[in-house]
Amino acid sequence: MKPLRLLTVCTGNVCRSPAAAVVLRRALELEGLDSEVEVGSAGTTWEVEGMPMDDRIELSLERAGYPRPFEHTARTIHLTELMAWDLVLAMTPEHAQTMRRMADQAPEGATPPSITMWRAFEPGAEGRPETELVVEDPWYEGQAAFDRTVTEMERAVPGILQRVRELLAQR
Repeated sequence: MKPLRLLTVCTGNVCRSPAAAVVLRRALELEGLDSEVEVGSAGTTWEVEGMPMDDRIELSLERAGYPRPFEHTARTIHLTELMAWDLVLAMTPEHAQTMRRMADQAPEGATPPSITMWRAFEPGAEGRPETELVVEDPWYEGQAAFDRTVTEMERAVPGILQRVRELLAQR
């Protein structure tokens, strides 16, 4: 059986979405689900395509206990690839909307992925509007903002793992 495919999405794919992928891969590994789930990340824009993960988010991941290396090359998501994912986890409502608009352009009969906010899976998120579930962009702030980003991402992991188990059980 092919693996369940999860995609994390942010703007440039150099800090939030690749960090979310690292956090999620580690959690899946610790739960013994890594062989059943594939995790990827992508950006909605091409401006930094080909760049590595930002050094500041790498430092925050390392300080939070995630093992190096963090091999990553920024890339932009396109419609054909989007349709190959099962669940898309967006960092902002704008990212989610971009993915939804893209999925709306899929060929007739194609099954679009489920698109939701990363933070929709954190405790207390149920019923909150997407505008309150943003993983803020730490890009223009200091190192503490990158540390907060990783901590914020970790809060949603138990809920994401629960959803992964549900999706795997449906297969």
